[in-house]
Amino acid sequence: MKEIIFVTERIYNVNGVKICSLLNKNLNSFCLSLYIRAGSLFENPSNNGISHLFEHIVFRNLKNKYGNFYELLAIHGIDFYGTTYKEFIRFTLNGPCREFDFACEILCGIFDYIKLSRNEIENEKRRIKAEIREKDERASLDCLFNRIVWKDSEAEKTVLGYCKVLDSISVKKINCFRKECFTQGNCLIYITGNVNEKDIDILKERISTADIQKNKSVRNNTVSVNSDFFHRSCSVKVKDDYWHYVQMGFDVDCSKYSNAVLDLLYGILFKDDKALIHNYLSEENPLIYSYDSTLEQYDNIGNINFRFEIDKNKINEAITAVVRLLNDIKSGHFNFEANLKAEIYYAEMELDRPDDLNWSMAYYNHLLAAEPIDYTDEYYGRFKITKQQVIDAAKEIFQVKNMTVAIKGNKKKINVKHLEDILKALDN
Repeated sequence: MKEIIFVTERIYNVNGVKICSLLNKNLNSFCLSLYIRAGSLFENPSNNGISHLFEHIVFRNLKNKYGNFYELLAIHGIDFYGTTYKEFIRFTLNGPCREFDFACEILCGIFDYIKLSRNEIENEKRRIKAEIREKDERASLDCLFNRIVWKDSEAEKTVLGYCKVLDSISVKKINCFRKECFTQGNCLIYITGNVNEKDIDILKERISTADIQKNKSVRNNTVSVNSDFFHRSCSVKVKDDYWHYVQMGFDVDCSKYSNAVLDLLYGILFKDDKALIHNYLSEENPLIYSYDSTLEQYDNIGNINFRFEIDKNKINEAITAVVRLLNDIKSGHFNFEANLKAEIYYAEMELDRPDDLNWSMAYYNHLLAAEPIDYTDEYYGRFKITKQQVIDAAKEIFQVKNMTVAIKGNKKKINVKHLEDILKALDN
């Protein structure tokens, strides 16, 4: 039995903002993050992309406030970045522990009223428009797959938005959006790494005077379930292109399984180089050029998917191998103990990586409806599971009725009927 690491999460509520910490005095750095429940999940067609625009605007606002903002960050050794997801925005500051107070000052500046000119707003819009590349996005396999899986749900909308929508967003709309974001119960601050309790008290004092509005309703990560979810036909969708890419995914009822079961199943099959599917298609029997995978998860439903680039003449062979590997998992042909240990060790090693730990603790313990990570527990609050639980989940998830397959490639060279016959073996 491994030694239990006693690291306790602390939670405070100040001015309607949850402030959490999981500290490690053995480190020389900290990670300070602000999470806001926003993103395309909570947008509508008329403001799709405003969350990502707001993320950019915050940086511009801070730059104006401090003048030599980026030089100041460099002087204090602070790495400051923002990321917009479908269900939240994250602002993160990493730095040496002695600079935590300065990082708190910057973080509290995120709550400031937006004081930008129209020209400055337009400049940020141009930067985002350079990212969007709508024609490329709409022609992508990821866009095709996303529209099939998340049809008629909040998760279908793009994070970046569209140029035409961005054009209609004014400074006034940005500040109205800011008020919606900075409401009680909608913001979470998470602290990891080496930080003194006195410094956290100073942060709490600053947040107590931040401009936080009363909230009318609490946002969550529940998305609408379309009529095709869990009721899919064995239909392969093909988009014409010169190069060949395959994306395959499976609907998941997240209310049925613990996060440990889903994470372990995802890790065994799809995640990283050691995963069975990647290892077979790339290492043991080289068929693919590139590989990527995602576990897209919400409070009620999710989708496990992976994609790869491949020669058109090897698509049938690769799909046949994938079906066989998925059926092997359903039959229990995998090393449960080795994979469980790997997941536990990954969780343990995050204690040495404040940024990764910050994301995991905030996401699993506060943003997602999941069993919390608990470092005072031998199994970290989530890994006391059995091999049979993983097998049962695999049997339920990896069925044709949950499956979406999308391909980009030469339509004339792809035998869709033959591929669909191969895929039907999942239900045998």
